[in-house]
Amino acid sequence: MPTRSRSVWRASATLLSVLAMLPSPVMAETKRAEPKALGEVLAGNEELSTYYSLIKLIAPSNEAFNKTQSLNLEDSNLITSLLQYHILPLSVNVSSLEPGPSYLFPTLLTSSNYTNVTAGQNILLSRQHDDTTVVTSGLGTRSTFFESPDQDIPFTGGFIQIVDTLLVPPSRLEITARDAYKDLTSFLGALYKSGLSPALSSQKDITILAPRNAAFQSIASALDPLSREDLATVLKYHIIPDKVLSSSDLSALGNSTGSSLATLLGADSRASKVTVSRAGNNIFFNSAQLLQSDILLANGVIHIIDNVLNPDEFAEVPDLEAKSQTPVFQVSKGAETRTGTRVPAPFTTWLPCTTDCPEPTVDANTQRTATTTGRNGVNSQTSSGMGAQVTAVAGILGAVGVGVIGMGVM
Repeated sequence: MPTRSRSVWRASATLLSVLAMLPSPVMAETKRAEPKALGEVLAGNEELSTYYSLIKLIAPSNEAFNKTQSLNLEDSNLITSLLQYHILPLSVNVSSLEPGPSYLFPTLLTSSNYTNVTAGQNILLSRQHDDTTVVTSGLGTRSTFFESPDQDIPFTGGFIQIVDTLLVPPSRLEITARDAYKDLTSFLGALYKSGLSPALSSQKDITILAPRNAAFQSIASALDPLSREDLATVLKYHIIPDKVLSSSDLSALGNSTGSSLATLLGADSRASKVTVSRAGNNIFFNSAQLLQSDILLANGVIHIIDNVLNPDEFAEVPDLEAKSQTPVFQVSKGAETRTGTRVPAPFTTWLPCTTDCPEPTVDANTQRTATTTGRNGVNSQTSSGMGAQVTAVAGILGAVGVGVIGMGVM
């Protein structure tokens, strides 16, 4: 720097320093107003009334964040989506919930990178009979409301409820059925064999009635000869499109005589619909019994049932005197040795490879694409949108001390 320029710079710096030390006429005469709390600012600004009216918070405690050591607080997109998943667009007073049933509530998480539920990704609220309130989120993550004189902390326009574990947005079907609920691997494998998966994970607003592995094992010899198209027909009969139905919704339907749900088979006929009924606390779909309910997905919800539904036997009804329901597929004589819980779970060989995968062979004239396989059972580098983002969110669970239903970790 030339000598003259340095001198000018030093003079300017000295002048600024002197001016900074002088008392400001404005500051000397006017006392600076104390800053207001965020809630007070939002409540008092008419231009923000809509935004303020939407804030109904389920707030993770400090300890909840401490459990999540791998959470990247610099990832603004991820943090924004997680915070949206903790905000409900309606006021929920958990103290008024009836103990026992589970209720689905939408959140402000609507980004297509993380969810395919139109009204906003759901959480599941359940008030126990001991007045403990549990929130269930993705992969069966269970969070408990802080016990206090009042679980609902009121503010103008709503309530804040504090939970002990971060809520995690639900994952794709592939992750949920393969990693968290391993009793659904036959169902997932059958979806792949039939060609319905992975496309099913991208369909909006679905309710899936998923038979457990033992249900497939009990009729393995009857399903094995089915063509890909026939298997797809059977599986479509287990998928309710355009509806995200909780166990509370199903219970209400079951109380109504003749209630039925249209399936992905699509035809407007009795054979394409599943009948919902209720006996006591038990819910049935045709004759199959509901075993486990309300497993949240990125695009809906899964309910586990005890038998595979058969669209050709749509008139089947439950035997309320039996301890378990009889399968509705005929096992051919002599095939008993290829059926039952001692045989391997059917269709699991159709699940995509995720670890120690053999090197693919490529024709010399074919351009090879480098891919890696992620937790969602599809190629991570070739997938886009919701699959990649939801996989990233699911990875948070690796460092969260939570109980995952169906994994024996509580």
